Amino acid sequence: MSVSHTLLRQLTVGGVLAGAVIVACATTSPSSSPVGSTDTPSAQALPPGCNPDPTCPGSTCATAITPAQSVVPVDACPRFGEFQSDVDVYSWNTFIALNWPATTSACAPNTQVSILTGQGPTVWETYPEDTDIFVPPGSKPGAWCTFNTPAALETKLRRLTKLTEAGRLEAVNANVDKLLVSDSKASAIVIERFPDIKQAVGGPLTDQNGRFVRYEKRLNQDEYNYLITNNLWNAAGQTSATISFPTGPTQNPGPCNGKPCGPVGAMEVKAAWKVLSAQEVAGKRFYMRKAWVLNDESGAPSPGANPVTVGLVGLHIIHKTASQAKWFWSTFEQVDNTTSSFFNPHCTTNCQPNQQTATQPYTELAPDGGPLNAPVQVTRTTPIQADPSLNAYYRGLLKGSVWANYQLISTQWATGGAPQGTPPVLANTTMETFIQPTASCMGCHSNAPKASGSGTADFSFLMLEAQ
Repeated sequence: MSVSHTLLRQLTVGGVLAGAVIVACATTSPSSSPVGSTDTPSAQALPPGCNPDPTCPGSTCATAITPAQSVVPVDACPRFGEFQSDVDVYSWNTFIALNWPATTSACAPNTQVSILTGQGPTVWETYPEDTDIFVPPGSKPGAWCTFNTPAALETKLRRLTKLTEAGRLEAVNANVDKLLVSDSKASAIVIERFPDIKQAVGGPLTDQNGRFVRYEKRLNQDEYNYLITNNLWNAAGQTSATISFPTGPTQNPGPCNGKPCGPVGAMEVKAAWKVLSAQEVAGKRFYMRKAWVLNDESGAPSPGANPVTVGLVGLHIIHKTASQAKWFWSTFEQVDNTTSSFFNPHCTTNCQPNQQTATQPYTELAPDGGPLNAPVQVTRTTPIQADPSLNAYYRGLLKGSVWANYQLISTQWATGGAPQGTPPVLANTTMETFIQPTASCMGCHSNAPKASGSGTADFSFLMLEAQ
């Protein structure tokens, strides 16, 4: 793509922005026309979207998978402050770094192995979950890198009020990789304190096997340091605070006792997982983990078999940087989401797209373990906005690993004065399933409140979980 062609594309996007009316966190009837995925990973040469003369590592197209790709980019540097492709390169580089196999004892990338092995846990999976930080009164968050031990799992299990002692012991002895309790992308406490978000959540997503998708939320060490240093992990600490998350190593003065909170700035990760069938496990198209799944955040047991193998189907990555006070919002999906995992091309009943099929109170399985809800027929209502050649290039670099089966949908960021961000609509089919036509990460999160006191929480709904 020539520079003039790219600029024309940018101006066209700007024209769309000028005429678009976006309602964040609102539900409308989605289009019934499915928009497919591109499942053709290949990489021959640098695609046209790559900057031939990049000025920062974040926007430099990788030429091979080496340990250098295990470093999380500090920022992006889009040409003329507007090239979407340079921001999408940053998203891909971030995706590779966060999904690099981790050294669990250090919560850091293991540079002795490669992401091409498909091994876990990944770097982001060593980060603390929201429930590790926003703990009940009388408790305190643990030290960094203490959240993925058997003792930490026991602590999480003991907080689940509906889980019996026998159930707790069974989960502990199963030696699972993760505990998944949420079938909603927003936690119960956030929905209780901010009811408007319930409309955006839209209830659980039922896959083609009749199982609910499960979600988890994690945050990096920069954000952890900021919350702990400033006593923002509890509601009382937020009351009179002005929340402004760290932006990286050049911040001066920094928000952690006058110093930077870490080397990259605040990051949050939200993941969507589906319970895999034996056939899906054998197909090896997903990044897979062994999990113990429960029915709700209180630990109500699932009548289904445990443990289960879950596959990663969606990944949101948000990152506050020196150039993006409103954060970068990157979202990735597994390529089978709208062709098989959540879509049946031979559907004959309950086929209206992107409509909730479960009724409240949401129950996934019958006592015999059979599914109770019809699958949601998921279609993509907005085309994948990431450059197809860029997706194909990075998937080609990852060829031979499970990560070649993931694709960037787009990156939303603040440029050109667009109030809801660019692009104005960004949705992950596993997380914004029911609100795709109007979904705007930036527009929705701009209203995120604190748990206590007036003011907003700098785009993070996690802050509302403080107790």
